[in-house]
Amino acid sequence: MKTTTQKGMLWVLATLAVAVTPQLMSMPLHLVPLAVLPIAWRTAAELRGWKPPAQFIRVGLTLFSVFLLVATYGGLLGRRVAVSLLTLMLALKLLETFRIRDARIVASLSLFLCATQFLFSQGIPMLFYSAATMVGALIALTLLHRREAFQPTGEAPPSGHSLFTELGFTLRLLALALPAALAVFLLFPRWSSPLWGVPEDALDARSGLSDSMAPGSIQGLFMDDSPAFRADFVGTLPPHQALYWRGPVFWNFDGREWSSMYYSRGLRAETQPAEETAPWRYRVQLEPHEQRWIFALDYPARIPQGARLSMDYQLYSRRPITSLVSYEMASDPDFVDSPTLRSAFRRAALELPADFNPRTRALIRQWRTEVSGDRELIRRVTRHFNQEEFRYTLNPPLLSRHSVDEFLFETRSGFCEHYASAFTVMMRMAGIPARVVTGYQGGWYNPAGGYVLVRQSDAHAWSEVWLPDSGWTRYDPTAAVAPERIESGALNALAGRRHALDFEWVRGFRNRFDLLQNHWNEWVIAFNADRQSRMFMPFGLGQLESSQLVILMLLVAGLASLLTLPAILRMRVSRKPDPVVRAWQRVRGRLVKEGIATWPGQTPGELAAGAASRMEHEAEQIHRLADWFTQIRYDAGNGGADEFIRAARRFHPRRPPQSAR
Repeated sequence: MKTTTQKGMLWVLATLAVAVTPQLMSMPLHLVPLAVLPIAWRTAAELRGWKPPAQFIRVGLTLFSVFLLVATYGGLLGRRVAVSLLTLMLALKLLETFRIRDARIVASLSLFLCATQFLFSQGIPMLFYSAATMVGALIALTLLHRREAFQPTGEAPPSGHSLFTELGFTLRLLALALPAALAVFLLFPRWSSPLWGVPEDALDARSGLSDSMAPGSIQGLFMDDSPAFRADFVGTLPPHQALYWRGPVFWNFDGREWSSMYYSRGLRAETQPAEETAPWRYRVQLEPHEQRWIFALDYPARIPQGARLSMDYQLYSRRPITSLVSYEMASDPDFVDSPTLRSAFRRAALELPADFNPRTRALIRQWRTEVSGDRELIRRVTRHFNQEEFRYTLNPPLLSRHSVDEFLFETRSGFCEHYASAFTVMMRMAGIPARVVTGYQGGWYNPAGGYVLVRQSDAHAWSEVWLPDSGWTRYDPTAAVAPERIESGALNALAGRRHALDFEWVRGFRNRFDLLQNHWNEWVIAFNADRQSRMFMPFGLGQLESSQLVILMLLVAGLASLLTLPAILRMRVSRKPDPVVRAWQRVRGRLVKEGIATWPGQTPGELAAGAASRMEHEAEQIHRLADWFTQIRYDAGNGGADEFIRAARRFHPRRPPQSAR
């Protein structure tokens, strides 16, 4: 049977194991054993009675862990590396956690580690994760406190509490704290901007599109089904093949990698579509991706607050997107982008590195002599992708220096970035200004919620070429190879499953579950200063100032505490009834029915003496039961409990016979 101390330590270990789980899933694989093995060793040590390792071993493991962490991340700056450091140090703390004080520190810091995970995710799964950590920590602290209370006299006596008893007590504690927590959540003043921030060079948990594109960069996102954003349209929903969500635009090419141009990012758009005539209106709920760009359909007719529209019609936020952002948007797909092209941008859109891809250059030179005009050449290139044996695949062969030559003449297999890159290079070789655009294409329409869900796996790349009569025009060479990619999505364009759990029914369940996540975002995550100020308008209070909100919060939280105070005072941990005590209470109750007086604090001997004086004919049996109960309860042997219980059940006192008068 586990002692109270052992049970408390095992709960501490279980709580820490739950707290580190999200971090282990994002931590580099070679760091995982440094967090897992100390937990496993300390569990075995608790069950087998091992002693703590020598101090030089603990110090050596600590120094090695810090060295490996710095070597992995390149320093100690950044949220992910800071949380990883906390995880490793907390796990290594277990190697010396053999006292109640140290165990309490580990349980308390497990709650802090749980809180740090909200820096990376605030979805519904985090609600269950934080609840599990809090419940485990509260049970562990309760058991440790119970053990500490008996530390001067020895081991705490067995309480008889089951797992469900401990869980019930902890859940009641959380329920009593819920009203005050809800008052703080609703009424604590919220500012339009955060009181503190994280430096941009510390934003290391990036997800989604990058600020450059190379073969395999977008292909890697295809395995990621996490939401990128949601779009709720007003009126008509655009067709699936028109859902091109514009993101980073790339002009510079070094022979392998595409990147953006400084002037295209820095210069603002000179013109934009008229918002009142834009046919598509929608609201975007953008998940945090720790970059500055925000997404919209071509072409943005409205600029969200705190954003700007660049020269190549990409929307940029003033700050990195580190939390959920919602913004209203309007788009006009018929807008003419740059009817005239500046000479500097023309040169940038035609520039190619020298001595790269000679076979492609020769092919384009030949096609130039065979066709008349830019549009005819574009059709010739598109027809080439459509009619030749090109494959749209998730696992294309690796490419070397002459990547476009190898792709066009040898491998002929690639993902969207391969086709967009090759097409753009071919256009530039033909003297047609061209650039690469990345973003997302398509999305899954949720009929219950009435919105389009765009996941990271919908990431896409396409090309834009500049033509004198129509400006920058979108051409998607992937559509010529795999039209189903544009018409029904990336998941339907590739045969087979991406991984072992990639079933159709799993995707459907995940998409339908997103409706709950969408409501969670709307009601909880997106509860900002504006919504807080509008919360009191139905009551005629108008917009409250920060000082008024603080006073109201204190009043509501205080009232909630007063209402729950009686329940707190009456709260007790339910105990499993002791069968021996229950048997003695049965004896006592039967004596009370016969008129024997009892009072609080009465000992078994006092009860037996009083009863024997009134019931002399039962005196011997009453004294025997009282002495027997006292011996079982206070003697170390505790023998004869079952016999006592049977004797107590058979005890039925009789009234004393009436003397004749």
